[in-house]
Amino acid sequence: MATDLSVNSSYAGKVAGGYIKAALLANDTLQHVTVKENVEWRQVVRKGLYNATFEQPTCGWSPSGEVITSERWLDINKYQVQLEICKNDFLADWETKSEQDGQLHASFQDFLIATILGGIAQTNESVIWTGVDSATSYAGFLTMFTQVGSEVNFVASPVAVTEANVIDKIKLLVAESPLAVRRSNEKPLIYMSSDVAEHFRNAVLGLGAGYYLYQGEGVKMTWNGMYDIVECAGMPANCMVMAQKSNLWFGTNTLNQWNEVQVVDMGQFGEDNVRFNTKFFAGAQYGFGNEIAVYWYD
Repeated sequence: MATDLSVNSSYAGKVAGGYIKAALLANDTLQHVTVKENVEWRQVVRKGLYNATFEQPTCGWSPSGEVITSERWLDINKYQVQLEICKNDFLADWETKSEQDGQLHASFQDFLIATILGGIAQTNESVIWTGVDSATSYAGFLTMFTQVGSEVNFVASPVAVTEANVIDKIKLLVAESPLAVRRSNEKPLIYMSSDVAEHFRNAVLGLGAGYYLYQGEGVKMTWNGMYDIVECAGMPANCMVMAQKSNLWFGTNTLNQWNEVQVVDMGQFGEDNVRFNTKFFAGAQYGFGNEIAVYWYD
């Protein structure tokens, strides 16, 4: 059975341009977490920390300090996206010559491939934060943060974030992050939902920082010039997370699978359908929960 398709066309002559792909949410989060490839179902991920102490010198060997390690399992599962298009749906549209010749028009095929990949990225941008462990999803970061025993630091008594209070709420988030994390060689990032990021930009504009008004997305968002801010479109509203990139992990088999779509024309089997198929692996995990701070008004 072919995928539901709505063809809306007012074609009255030669086409003037190609299909316009709908705006899709970019998978921005993946660019700012640690991506682990070649995971074979499960990978044991370790993170270590050494707390050094100074002691008086001795003539013998006198070990000091403390080594703390964290071990968590990063599991990946296999998912797929498939759809089927019937070429007959386009016999009355501008690609009719291609369909009469038994082929799906090349520009529409390219459009579908780009849209499928964009849709996968859009869905994963949300799943990586709020996904639940099931046959069709993996557990996202916020889902795991809220589990018993996570040791994640949550800002107490959160409220909805607005342009008027966003500066104060970021201060609370930063204060909740352990000092050792904030002063480490690897500076933590502040991950923001889109609504909070918009409130932040407006608030900064109100403080007289006009470069946001004139430079647009080219301006890098930071907090006090210390911590880079990442806008994550898949985050739920009123949410911020402060963590090191090395402490948030995304696992997969190979990243190439996220850019591959198999196209199969079923004409050889007497059908007028074209099938699009892509399969990939995904999973998420974090390291030290007590090194992560969260502000979330759910």
